[in-house]
Amino acid sequence: MVKIGDKVRFLNTTGGGRVKAFQGKGMVMVEDDSGFDFPVLIAECVVVDGERTPPPRPLPERELRENGESDRVIPKPQVPTRNSYIETTEGERLSASIAYLPVDRKSLTQSGYEAWFINDSNYFLYFTYLNRQNNSWTNRYHGLIEPNTKIFMEEFGKETLNDLEHICIQMIAFKQHKPFGLKNTLSVELRLDTVKFYKVHCFTENDYFDEDDCST
Repeated sequence: MVKIGDKVRFLNTTGGGRVKAFQGKGMVMVEDDSGFDFPVLIAECVVVDGERTPPPRPLPERELRENGESDRVIPKPQVPTRNSYIETTEGERLSASIAYLPVDRKSLTQSGYEAWFINDSNYFLYFTYLNRQNNSWTNRYHGLIEPNTKIFMEEFGKETLNDLEHICIQMIAFKQHKPFGLKNTLSVELRLDTVKFYKVHCFTENDYFDEDDCST
């Protein structure tokens, strides 16, 4: 069984590294000797006997800002320098989602929420997450997300829900160090039904999280 801290080599490709974290859909995040992180299927990893280090110290989930708002410390994704990503046939079609999770599902009337961006494709995506107020747009998050992974964007309270009735995702898709089919730049506007954030049954199980969540 592959564990965090194991040194692994790849079964069908050259290379290997240390297991840093588990990803969804039977994947792990591996750090190679150059310090770059990339997801690999667990089935493609072979543990090298006698080579194991203690699991890395977890990052703090939240730090308290001086103004009282909470925020999560999230490492910025790194772009690998070689072709190390396992691709699937269905992953050639761009597929992305936004997921909203309650911070405390047992106390939904009091709980705040988390917003995550999910990339379910073979492409790197540079994206922006925007909301509209008074015919103007505000950038809530922007960044680069790796293929077949998810990234935390923000935590917000119920007082912010009215600001999120109109949101927009803009994306540029590409692959690193390999040819790929050109994808059009995307800009998709969505209207959220914010009433659903108050209803427990709207937070349902899915393939991307171990806990219940609600995705758009």
